[in-house]
Amino acid sequence: MSHLLLDPQIIRQSVNDAQRKSTINPPPVVAFSQPSGSGISRTRTPGPDLLVPSSWQHSQSLGQHNRVAGAAGYSVSHTQYTSEHEWWGKLSYAPPLAETITLEISAVYEGNSRKKSGRGINIGNICEGKKDIDARIDAPGLINLAFDTVIPKLFIFGNGFPWRINEFTVRDAAWADLSTHQPNIPYFFSQCLVPSRHGQKAPTFKSKQFTLAVIVPAAQWVEYEEWLDNIEEHRHRQSVAQFGGADDGNSVDFGGADDGNGIDFGGADDGNGIDFGGADDGNGIEDSEDGNNIEDSEDGNGIEDFEPEGANSNTRAPSLSAKQTHVRAESDSSTVSPPCKKAGPLMRKGSDELRLPGRDYLRLALKYGGSTNLDVSSKVFDRHHEDVQYYPIPTCSLPDILKTPQYRSFELDISDSSIGQLTIDVPLRSMIGIGAFKTAHPGWLTLSPVVSSGLGSRTQHPVVVKRPFFRAPIQAVAATATASLKITRYSSADELKNVLKESKVMYWAKSLLDYTYNYIDHHISTSSIPPPFDIPRVRFVDAGVALGYGQRTATASTGSKPGAKPGGTVSAIYLLEERIMFGDNEEFTKFIHNMDCVPSLDADEYGYDLAVFLAFMQHIQYVQTEGLAFISDYQGSLTLLTDPQILTHPSISEGGDVFGDGNIEAMVNKFECKHACNHYCKWPGFGLQPFVSLEKDN
Repeated sequence: MSHLLLDPQIIRQSVNDAQRKSTINPPPVVAFSQPSGSGISRTRTPGPDLLVPSSWQHSQSLGQHNRVAGAAGYSVSHTQYTSEHEWWGKLSYAPPLAETITLEISAVYEGNSRKKSGRGINIGNICEGKKDIDARIDAPGLINLAFDTVIPKLFIFGNGFPWRINEFTVRDAAWADLSTHQPNIPYFFSQCLVPSRHGQKAPTFKSKQFTLAVIVPAAQWVEYEEWLDNIEEHRHRQSVAQFGGADDGNSVDFGGADDGNGIDFGGADDGNGIDFGGADDGNGIEDSEDGNNIEDSEDGNGIEDFEPEGANSNTRAPSLSAKQTHVRAESDSSTVSPPCKKAGPLMRKGSDELRLPGRDYLRLALKYGGSTNLDVSSKVFDRHHEDVQYYPIPTCSLPDILKTPQYRSFELDISDSSIGQLTIDVPLRSMIGIGAFKTAHPGWLTLSPVVSSGLGSRTQHPVVVKRPFFRAPIQAVAATATASLKITRYSSADELKNVLKESKVMYWAKSLLDYTYNYIDHHISTSSIPPPFDIPRVRFVDAGVALGYGQRTATASTGSKPGAKPGGTVSAIYLLEERIMFGDNEEFTKFIHNMDCVPSLDADEYGYDLAVFLAFMQHIQYVQTEGLAFISDYQGSLTLLTDPQILTHPSISEGGDVFGDGNIEAMVNKFECKHACNHYCKWPGFGLQPFVSLEKDN
């Protein structure tokens, strides 16, 4: 059977030949196909035949002509096993590369630079650093890395210009073109080898930083500049065609009335600016029947802020082009930008955009702009910052509330809460309003993370911070002759009880209002004839409860022991509401009082039409709840309502406290005789039966 095996002498000779080729390891052993005429028995155990290719170069007995197709044992595909095994082994077990370099890759266009030995000019601020790059990377790998890093940024900078990437080149600091270097040869590795300090012959690797630049040809950059000039000229022609080339209101007005096209530093504000000295933002609080409303008065500085011209129009003032932005960016990075080929439309002599107003206007603007008598301390020291846990008041559908017991009341569910910070402007002079039961201060809410909708959907969200109070006894006030207003805060437990009572009213008001609109929309959609009127759209403000966790000094008048509450405990409970913003011709309005079922306004007063519609909504709510409940005390603006009351039938409370002191139950009993049906109620599509008003008949 010796003829079935390879001659050991041949194997020994093959191994010796391979070792003489200046290698410390023998060549890998690979499988080869079984010769068809070798005479080897088919009955032997299958297995690979041994082949040492490097030692068979001069073998006459086992030449290439003896290997034919037809696998015996392992197939030919097994010849890749060794290389694949080494490759995956390196990926799985190899530590991070010890020999790495750092690259600084930028975008440059060809031109004359004033820098020493400079051959190009940087494009904008396009420069990116790359670290932990394999030091043995070759030139093609560096080219691909540079393109992947710079090209996306270049397209953003070009703002639509069709760059021809195939014309770009990549060069090193010596301006050598990497595309001319052969692949598979490390490009920077040799520059990282330094002589060893310990007398060893082999050099030591030291990581270094190298510079690469993606070069835009000069001709293509000239095309880009011409493309920018064409865009600027086109925009200028459009501006001239639209405005007639004249200055029609782009002036600056520093005195008198503001006409809406300029800047008003004094006089009347027509709604195109922000009044810092006296406009009420409409968050007056009116919680009781006396209708007390407090508005901030003008502080007398006569300064009104403004919105930039064109902020509320469809036309935009000409802005700096991308080309000019590039020039400014080059100046910031201490790289000299090329001179412009020609002046753009905005830089032409006599342009309206460069024309300043008269000297008197400028003198007055500088006086106000540089004044040092502004009291900024109140904006810093009068504001209280507190960590809060915020619980939003949701809008739940009325059918779900009636069918699901856990939805019938608003409760503080920690799973629906968010952590954040509340800033409150606490001085009395900053107070938005004060009612019979609550004070209201401006505030700003920031939640982390920012929620998708409602309060806290943006950082520093403006809110109205409401907090319940009770008035001091009359004799205590009389004892102090100078006391004009004396309010006392509740203890934390009582404060939570009062805030939750207000929150439950808002929760049910949102639900009833949502149900009423569903009723209206359904009947309009199913009616064969559309109504002869439009439906006003209002909603209640977004609101929620905030538990304040901070250190607060308590006094004996609050009902708690003197001292400071430790951090991490509830120190205050707030009712937060969305701010209602008003224009010049708008005002905070009480539409329907909770002591009546008809509009509180006369027909010629502001908001009367909405009050009539809200009375019609009371009719729907009364009928659909079978005379058990409806919303009252409507107040706010023409789009946002706040501080509602839920009026219920006396049979619901049975002598208990339901929906607080604002629930005037007697009005539910008298609704049918006090309500006056209007044109909304009488439209046949809604299917409402008119009530006979006994008081009106009498």
